[in-house]
Amino acid sequence: MLDGMLRNAMETGRKLVIIYNKDGRITQRKIKVLGVDHHRILAYCYLRNRIRTFKKDSVLAATYSSLRSA
Repeated sequence: MLDGMLRNAMETGRKLVIIYNKDGRITQRKIKVLGVDHHRILAYCYLRNRIRTFKKDSVLAATYSSLRSA
């Protein structure tokens, strides 16, 4: 399910909101997906205002952002 959502977001430009676990710290990130492979997501992170890499295994939940703009 996550893979399909990531591909759709990348193809359509829709932003996602993910709940992410990094080293036991849970954060919410709004991202624009730029690329996806088997283990990682390359995305622009609006929290950090830069391109970041996220581990797919660390994504706890994902949904489409209700806002279409940055």
